[in-house]
Amino acid sequence: MLSELQKRMRKLWPEYFKLVVLFNEMKLASIQRDSQESVQKILAVQEESSSLMQHILDFFKTLKDGSCENDG
Repeated sequence: MLSELQKRMRKLWPEYFKLVVLFNEMKLASIQRDSQESVQKILAVQEESSSLMQHILDFFKTLKDGSCENDG
């Protein structure tokens, strides 16, 4: 009985490990996809921030040059 169970387990181990490998590959692909999406979001925010900073710098230059009208 025990030897029969051991034989069955020996036959099933390779299949089990194949499934473990497939599962881990699937999880890794998911993590890589999520990571790539995060990188794209970060790059978009960096670009927006850079553009905003340029607008702020341009505004300060107009104040320094006196070309901005005073409301007051």
